[in-house]
This record gives sequence, C-alpha cells and structure tokens, in this order.
Amino acid sequence: MTSILINTLSMGIEYHQQPVELTDILEISNIVFTCMFLLEMLFKLLAFGLFGYIKNPYNIFDSIIVIISVWEIVGQADGGLSVLRTFRLLRVLKLVRFLPALRRQLVVLMKTMDNVATFCTLLMLFIFTF
Repeated sequence: MTSILINTLSMGIEYHQQPVELTDILEISNIVFTCMFLLEMLFKLLAFGLFGYIKNPYNIFDSIIVIISVWEIVGQADGGLSVLRTFRLLRVLKLVRFLPALRRQLVVLMKTMDNVATFCTLLMLFIFTF
C-alpha cells in the first residue's frame, strides 16, 4: 500500500521544465517501482499458479497495469510512450481493498456519473440548439 502511494506521488511531482536531476530521479524511481510490481506479479503467479492467479479480478487488473508499465519503459527507448503512464495511476484503485471509506466514495461517484452524463448530454443539446 505504501509503495502504491509513493509511486503515485512520484508520478505526480513531474512538471514542465523541471531540472534534469529530478527527471533522472523520477525515471529511476519509475523503473524501480515497475520492477517491484513486476516481481509481485511473478511471485503471485508462482504462488497461486496461473488459474489461481486469474481467479481474483484484482490480480488481472494489476497484471494489465504491470504489462502497460513494462511496455511503456521498453517503448520509451524508441520514442515517447509516456501517455501510458496515466494508466499506472489506476493502481490507486487497488487501495479500495484496504480502505473502505475510499470504496464508499467510489460507489457514490459511480452512482452520480449517470446523472452527470444525462446532464451533460442535455447541456450539449442546448448548446447545439442555440
């Protein structure tokens, strides 16, 4: 849980025209955290086996994020796939298992999204009409 929070913070402190030293530190932390989560995934695969691993939806979710992270690091040598870094922020959703208050907030957010989508559609209709 702590490594997920630190990883999220390290991705959040990046800004435009930052010093080169900070960029290097963030790239190293990116590789370190990706290796940590990759090792976690591999250890879980070894412990549970493939079918035991994929029974848990959180494991599937985590493995998709780890694969995207590795893909982003490998693709970074060729060009800039840093847009894939935003998918790694979804790892915060793993904390829902440990924090019931966060789970309640996400449930309320999902219930209100339907009303917000309806309102936005109606607003766009009025803007288009006028």
